[in-house]
Amino acid sequence: MRPAFVKYDELRGALERLTASASRELLAKQPHWGDAILCDGLVYAARALNTDAPIEAAARWFAPKLATGPRTSGWFWFWAAEALPALDLHQKTNDPRYLDYARAIVGFMENTAARTPDGAFVPHPPALEVWIDVCYFTAPAIALLGRISGDAAMIERAADQMIVHRNHLADSQSGLFWHVAYLDRNSHSPCLWARGNSWFSIAAPQVIAEIEAAGLLRPLAVKVDRIREALALQLNKVASLQDESGLWHTVIDRGDSYLEASAAAGFALALGRALATGLPRLDEASARVAYSRALGAICAKVDSHGAFTGVSQQTPPGDFDFYNSIEVGTAPFATGVCLMALSEAVAG
Repeated sequence: MRPAFVKYDELRGALERLTASASRELLAKQPHWGDAILCDGLVYAARALNTDAPIEAAARWFAPKLATGPRTSGWFWFWAAEALPALDLHQKTNDPRYLDYARAIVGFMENTAARTPDGAFVPHPPALEVWIDVCYFTAPAIALLGRISGDAAMIERAADQMIVHRNHLADSQSGLFWHVAYLDRNSHSPCLWARGNSWFSIAAPQVIAEIEAAGLLRPLAVKVDRIREALALQLNKVASLQDESGLWHTVIDRGDSYLEASAAAGFALALGRALATGLPRLDEASARVAYSRALGAICAKVDSHGAFTGVSQQTPPGDFDFYNSIEVGTAPFATGVCLMALSEAVAG
């Protein structure tokens, strides 16, 4: 959904620069855990710009992975996110190898990955922790594979992941999400991290969309309403905390932390989806203003060379001073999310 007062030419120009740069970057740079998200962003851009060039770049990146098969051991960050672009490439190309690749990853998640007693995936076993990032790395791919496979139980399990992450990580006062929950200590990390919140806000509408596409809104109505309620509560608070620049502070409720671009890309993507689908209990007036500002802000962060700038680098949990000390630059995961947000805005 494109706000009327955001110039289409500005959006498309930023998307074209970013796509060209990202296509080169994905193939030329050293590997990074966020490359899979960048790859998925190129699939979005191909649809929005009606060109196959980004698909060709994504396919070249995936080629050696298809030859060897996915990694399904060690920490989630280094392989789990590959399932979603594999599924999106399968839908674009109808190549069954991408489907098999995603099935291997999702199969490991569902059958082998460590979990909490109530079923949340644990990214760093044996530490009994729930991380907000993991709901994006897992639930949308499980839901999409379930819809492609006609497996209603799998789709429901994706909804369950969103709910259990919400149960462990939601701050009852604000509706925002903590970075990590430490179950063995019955505590959580001390700060409300903006990018972490954006991962939930992106993942939730993707899971709901797959539930709807599979015709399961009525059977899963109670669970869908829980996810929608959590998302609306979160996005209403997110909109109220936006800086006039259109960005958000890296510790989202602390104006004395620096402004950061990747969260703005994630919230732009989430707000656009929430407005397009008429998310119940969303303050639409505030959401429209926040969405427009966020799109303008991320366009401004795409420089003349097509780099998406102003992004906080890899961020483990810590205290306020630690979050505020993370260096800012470019990162493939942020470029991928920015591609998604601009693509959906351009496609309208």
